[in-house]
Amino acid sequence: MRYAEFAMTVPPLVQALLSVVLTVGISVVLVWACHRQLLVLSEEPKHSADDPTPEPPAAYYLSGRIIQVTSLGFVFLFTFTVGQFMLNARSADNATVMEAQYFYRALASAQELPADVGRDRVVEALSEYRTIVVDQQWPLMERGDSRGAFDLQTMASTIVGASLGEALDMGAADTPNWDILATSVDEMFTSATDRLGDVPRHHAVNLVFTALMLGIVSLAMTAIFQPARLGMNIVLIGIMAAVYGILFYMVVELSNPFQGSGALTPLLDSLP
Repeated sequence: MRYAEFAMTVPPLVQALLSVVLTVGISVVLVWACHRQLLVLSEEPKHSADDPTPEPPAAYYLSGRIIQVTSLGFVFLFTFTVGQFMLNARSADNATVMEAQYFYRALASAQELPADVGRDRVVEALSEYRTIVVDQQWPLMERGDSRGAFDLQTMASTIVGASLGEALDMGAADTPNWDILATSVDEMFTSATDRLGDVPRHHAVNLVFTALMLGIVSLAMTAIFQPARLGMNIVLIGIMAAVYGILFYMVVELSNPFQGSGALTPLLDSLP
Protein backbone atom coordinates (compact mmCIF):
# COMPACT_ATOMS: atom_id res chain seq x y z
CA MET A 1 0.00 0.00 0.00
CA ARG A 2 1.31 3.44 -0.91
CA TYR A 3 1.65 5.93 1.94
CA ALA A 4 -0.90 8.22 0.25
CA GLU A 5 -3.50 5.46 0.44
CA PHE A 6 -2.50 4.63 4.01
CA ALA A 7 -2.82 8.29 5.04
CA MET A 8 -6.31 8.49 3.53
CA THR A 9 -7.57 5.51 5.54
CA VAL A 10 -5.79 5.92 8.90
CA PRO A 11 -6.55 8.90 11.19
CA PRO A 12 -3.69 11.44 11.59
CA LEU A 13 -3.44 10.82 15.34
CA VAL A 14 -2.88 7.12 14.72
CA GLN A 15 -0.22 7.94 12.14
CA ALA A 16 1.57 10.20 14.62
CA LEU A 17 1.44 7.54 17.35
CA LEU A 18 2.75 4.89 14.95
CA SER A 19 5.62 7.18 13.96
CA VAL A 20 6.55 7.75 17.61
CA VAL A 21 6.16 4.10 18.63
CA LEU A 22 8.24 2.81 15.72
CA THR A 23 10.97 5.40 16.20
CA VAL A 24 11.21 4.84 19.95
CA GLY A 25 11.04 1.06 19.59
CA ILE A 26 13.81 0.84 17.01
CA SER A 27 16.03 3.26 18.96
CA VAL A 28 15.61 1.35 22.23
CA VAL A 29 16.44 -1.91 20.47
CA LEU A 30 19.61 -0.34 19.05
CA VAL A 31 20.65 0.84 22.51
CA TRP A 32 19.92 -2.54 24.07
CA ALA A 33 21.76 -4.48 21.35
CA CYS A 34 24.82 -2.25 21.06
CA HIS A 35 25.32 -1.07 24.63
CA ARG A 36 27.80 -3.73 25.78
CA GLN A 37 29.90 -3.54 22.61
CA LEU A 38 29.88 0.23 22.77
CA LEU A 39 31.24 0.36 26.30
CA VAL A 40 34.22 -1.67 25.17
CA LEU A 41 34.67 0.35 22.00
CA SER A 42 34.53 3.76 23.67
CA GLU A 43 36.54 2.90 26.76
CA GLU A 44 39.68 4.96 27.14
CA PRO A 45 42.98 3.09 27.54
CA LYS A 46 44.37 2.90 31.05
CA HIS A 47 47.06 5.32 32.20
CA SER A 48 50.65 4.11 32.28
CA ALA A 49 54.07 5.56 33.00
CA ASP A 50 54.92 5.61 29.31
CA ASP A 51 51.64 7.28 28.30
CA PRO A 52 50.36 9.50 31.15
CA THR A 53 47.74 11.31 28.99
CA PRO A 54 46.25 8.75 26.60
CA GLU A 55 43.81 9.82 23.95
CA PRO A 56 40.36 8.26 23.55
CA PRO A 57 40.09 5.76 20.69
CA ALA A 58 39.38 7.02 17.19
CA ALA A 59 35.84 5.65 17.26
CA TYR A 60 34.97 8.13 20.03
CA TYR A 61 35.80 11.15 17.86
CA LEU A 62 34.51 9.59 14.65
CA SER A 63 31.06 8.85 16.08
CA GLY A 64 30.86 12.38 17.45
CA ARG A 65 31.70 13.88 14.06
CA ILE A 66 29.12 11.73 12.29
CA ILE A 67 26.43 12.62 14.82
CA GLN A 68 27.28 16.31 14.50
CA VAL A 69 27.20 16.34 10.69
CA THR A 70 24.00 14.29 10.34
CA SER A 71 22.21 16.23 13.08
CA LEU A 72 23.15 19.57 11.56
CA GLY A 73 22.09 18.37 8.11
CA PHE A 74 18.77 17.10 9.45
CA VAL A 75 17.99 20.34 11.30
CA PHE A 76 18.83 22.47 8.25
CA LEU A 77 16.91 20.29 5.79
CA PHE A 78 13.96 19.87 8.17
CA THR A 79 13.65 23.63 8.63
CA PHE A 80 13.90 24.28 4.91
CA THR A 81 11.46 21.49 4.03
CA VAL A 82 8.81 22.47 6.55
CA GLY A 83 9.08 26.13 5.53
CA GLN A 84 8.72 25.23 1.84
CA PHE A 85 5.76 22.96 2.47
CA MET A 86 3.99 25.61 4.54
CA LEU A 87 4.45 28.13 1.72
CA ASN A 88 3.01 25.58 -0.71
CA ALA A 89 0.03 25.02 1.58
CA ARG A 90 -0.65 28.75 1.81
CA SER A 91 -0.35 29.11 -1.95
CA ALA A 92 -2.66 26.15 -2.58
CA ASP A 93 -5.21 27.52 -0.14
CA ASN A 94 -5.22 30.92 -1.85
CA ALA A 95 -5.49 29.34 -5.31
CA THR A 96 -8.37 27.13 -4.18
CA VAL A 97 -10.29 30.10 -2.80
CA MET A 98 -9.66 32.23 -5.89
CA GLU A 99 -10.70 29.43 -8.24
CA ALA A 100 -13.99 29.01 -6.36
CA GLN A 101 -14.68 32.76 -6.44
CA TYR A 102 -14.03 33.04 -10.16
CA PHE A 103 -16.06 29.91 -10.83
CA TYR A 104 -19.05 31.35 -8.99
CA ARG A 105 -18.70 34.65 -10.85
CA ALA A 106 -18.46 32.84 -14.19
CA LEU A 107 -21.48 30.68 -13.37
CA ALA A 108 -23.56 33.71 -12.36
CA SER A 109 -22.55 35.54 -15.54
CA ALA A 110 -23.34 32.51 -17.71
CA GLN A 111 -26.79 32.19 -16.19
CA GLU A 112 -27.52 35.79 -17.22
CA LEU A 113 -26.75 35.14 -20.88
CA PRO A 114 -29.69 35.01 -23.29
CA ALA A 115 -30.79 31.49 -24.13
CA ASP A 116 -30.19 32.00 -27.86
CA VAL A 117 -26.42 32.58 -27.45
CA GLY A 118 -25.60 29.24 -25.80
CA ARG A 119 -26.44 29.97 -22.17
CA ASP A 120 -27.46 26.42 -21.32
CA ARG A 121 -24.35 24.96 -22.96
CA VAL A 122 -21.99 27.25 -21.00
CA VAL A 123 -23.78 26.56 -17.71
CA GLU A 124 -23.64 22.81 -18.41
CA ALA A 125 -19.91 23.02 -19.22
CA LEU A 126 -19.19 24.89 -15.98
CA SER A 127 -21.15 22.30 -14.03
CA GLU A 128 -19.16 19.55 -15.72
CA TYR A 129 -15.95 21.41 -14.85
CA ARG A 130 -16.97 21.42 -11.19
CA THR A 131 -17.81 17.71 -11.28
CA ILE A 132 -14.44 16.82 -12.80
CA VAL A 133 -12.52 18.91 -10.24
CA VAL A 134 -14.42 17.66 -7.20
CA ASP A 135 -15.06 14.00 -8.05
CA GLN A 136 -12.10 13.08 -10.24
CA GLN A 137 -9.26 15.57 -9.90
CA TRP A 138 -9.25 16.08 -6.14
CA PRO A 139 -8.71 12.38 -5.25
CA LEU A 140 -5.69 12.38 -7.57
CA MET A 141 -4.25 15.44 -5.80
CA GLU A 142 -4.76 13.70 -2.45
CA ARG A 143 -2.63 10.84 -3.75
CA GLY A 144 0.01 13.20 -5.13
CA ASP A 145 -0.71 12.25 -8.76
CA SER A 146 0.10 15.62 -10.32
CA ARG A 147 0.31 14.25 -13.86
CA GLY A 148 -3.15 12.73 -13.73
CA ALA A 149 -4.58 15.88 -12.14
CA PHE A 150 -3.08 18.06 -14.88
CA ASP A 151 -4.54 15.80 -17.56
CA LEU A 152 -8.00 16.14 -16.02
CA GLN A 153 -7.56 19.91 -15.79
CA THR A 154 -6.78 20.03 -19.49
CA MET A 155 -9.92 18.05 -20.25
CA ALA A 156 -12.13 20.19 -18.01
CA SER A 157 -10.70 23.42 -19.40
CA THR A 158 -11.25 22.20 -22.96
CA ILE A 159 -14.91 21.51 -22.23
CA VAL A 160 -15.48 25.01 -20.87
CA GLY A 161 -13.44 26.61 -23.65
CA ALA A 162 -15.41 24.78 -26.31
CA SER A 163 -18.70 25.99 -24.84
CA LEU A 164 -17.44 29.57 -24.85
CA GLY A 165 -16.38 29.19 -28.46
CA GLU A 166 -19.87 28.00 -29.39
CA ALA A 167 -21.39 30.95 -27.53
CA LEU A 168 -19.11 33.33 -29.43
CA ASP A 169 -20.28 31.90 -32.72
CA MET A 170 -23.86 32.61 -31.63
CA GLY A 171 -23.08 36.26 -30.88
CA ALA A 172 -22.51 36.11 -27.10
CA ALA A 173 -19.71 38.69 -27.36
CA ASP A 174 -22.33 41.40 -27.82
CA THR A 175 -24.09 40.64 -24.51
CA PRO A 176 -23.44 42.80 -21.39
CA ASN A 177 -22.08 39.91 -19.26
CA TRP A 178 -19.68 38.43 -21.80
CA ASP A 179 -16.57 40.31 -20.67
CA ILE A 180 -17.16 39.35 -17.05
CA LEU A 181 -17.74 35.73 -18.04
CA ALA A 182 -14.64 35.50 -20.24
CA THR A 183 -12.41 37.21 -17.67
CA SER A 184 -13.72 35.05 -14.82
CA VAL A 185 -13.15 31.84 -16.74
CA ASP A 186 -9.62 32.90 -17.64
CA GLU A 187 -8.80 33.74 -14.00
CA MET A 188 -10.42 30.48 -12.88
CA PHE A 189 -8.10 28.52 -15.16
CA THR A 190 -5.09 30.46 -13.87
CA SER A 191 -6.02 29.77 -10.25
CA ALA A 192 -6.54 26.08 -11.02
CA THR A 193 -3.07 25.92 -12.57
CA ASP A 194 -1.60 27.55 -9.45
CA ARG A 195 -3.44 25.04 -7.27
CA LEU A 196 -2.10 22.11 -9.25
CA GLY A 197 1.39 23.57 -9.03
CA ASP A 198 1.34 22.88 -5.29
CA VAL A 199 0.66 19.16 -5.66
CA PRO A 200 3.88 17.42 -4.51
CA ARG A 201 6.11 16.12 -7.30
CA HIS A 202 9.13 13.83 -7.37
CA HIS A 203 11.53 16.47 -6.05
CA ALA A 204 9.29 16.95 -2.98
CA VAL A 205 9.28 13.20 -2.37
CA ASN A 206 13.07 13.11 -2.68
CA LEU A 207 13.35 16.03 -0.27
CA VAL A 208 11.19 14.26 2.31
CA PHE A 209 13.15 11.02 1.86
CA THR A 210 16.50 12.78 2.32
CA ALA A 211 15.32 14.62 5.44
CA LEU A 212 14.00 11.39 6.96
CA MET A 213 17.20 9.49 6.17
CA LEU A 214 19.36 12.18 7.78
CA GLY A 215 17.16 12.12 10.86
CA ILE A 216 17.24 8.32 11.06
CA VAL A 217 21.03 8.19 10.73
CA SER A 218 21.47 10.93 13.31
CA LEU A 219 19.15 9.20 15.76
CA ALA A 220 20.66 5.77 15.17
CA MET A 221 24.23 7.01 15.66
CA THR A 222 23.23 8.84 18.82
CA ALA A 223 21.46 5.75 20.14
CA ILE A 224 24.40 3.44 19.40
CA PHE A 225 27.39 5.58 20.44
CA GLN A 226 26.39 6.72 23.92
CA PRO A 227 28.39 4.90 26.65
CA ALA A 228 26.03 5.88 29.48
CA ARG A 229 24.41 3.46 31.92
CA LEU A 230 21.92 1.27 30.10
CA GLY A 231 18.81 2.39 31.99
CA MET A 232 19.58 6.10 31.67
CA ASN A 233 20.59 5.62 28.05
CA ILE A 234 17.27 3.95 27.18
CA VAL A 235 15.26 6.72 28.88
CA LEU A 236 17.11 9.60 27.23
CA ILE A 237 17.24 8.00 23.79
CA GLY A 238 13.56 7.10 24.11
CA ILE A 239 12.67 10.75 24.74
CA MET A 240 14.85 11.89 21.87
CA ALA A 241 13.36 9.24 19.56
CA ALA A 242 9.82 10.34 20.47
CA VAL A 243 10.67 13.91 19.46
CA TYR A 244 12.21 12.69 16.22
CA GLY A 245 9.14 10.56 15.55
CA ILE A 246 6.90 13.61 15.82
CA LEU A 247 9.23 15.56 13.52
CA PHE A 248 9.16 12.72 10.97
CA TYR A 249 5.37 12.75 11.08
CA MET A 250 5.28 16.53 10.62
CA VAL A 251 7.46 16.40 7.51
CA VAL A 252 5.26 13.81 5.84
CA GLU A 253 2.01 15.42 7.01
CA LEU A 254 2.94 18.82 5.58
CA SER A 255 4.29 17.45 2.30
CA ASN A 256 0.88 17.44 0.58
CA PRO A 257 -1.57 20.32 1.29
CA PHE A 258 -4.43 18.22 -0.09
CA GLN A 259 -3.94 15.34 2.34
CA GLY A 260 -3.91 14.85 6.10
CA SER A 261 -5.58 16.49 9.07
CA GLY A 262 -5.28 20.01 7.60
CA ALA A 263 -6.07 19.03 4.00
CA LEU A 264 -7.67 21.58 1.69
CA THR A 265 -11.16 20.74 0.49
CA PRO A 266 -12.69 21.45 -2.93
CA LEU A 267 -14.64 24.66 -2.33
CA LEU A 268 -16.42 24.25 -5.66
CA ASP A 269 -18.44 21.50 -3.99
CA SER A 270 -20.05 24.02 -1.61
CA LEU A 271 -21.28 26.35 -4.34
CA PRO A 272 -24.83 26.19 -5.70
